[in-house]
Amino acid sequence: MTHSGSEGYCVANAVLMAIALNIALPLVLSPHATMEEKMPPSGSSSLSPKGQFMHMMVHHKQVPLMSSFIVALITALAVFLGYKLKPASKLMSFL
Repeated sequence: MTHSGSEGYCVANAVLMAIALNIALPLVLSPHATMEEKMPPSGSSSLSPKGQFMHMMVHHKQVPLMSSFIVALITALAVFLGYKLKPASKLMSFL
């Protein structure tokens, strides 16, 4: 297997795991959301960090296909661009 092939598998594995987690975590966590976290009366920005997280879990459970697409896109781009741009190596060279 070529080096670029293993990078492709890494991107694919990361995307598949991100989709699985995006579907599983909201199913497990959203039942524990309070009513305020489910429907914040003053908007989600008024919630605590934990409340905002739980609100997002509820939201991701409501729109699993679109949220999985967004998570997959961000994950694929992050892993692919990480391989290509190597930001950690560049950051370490400054330190």
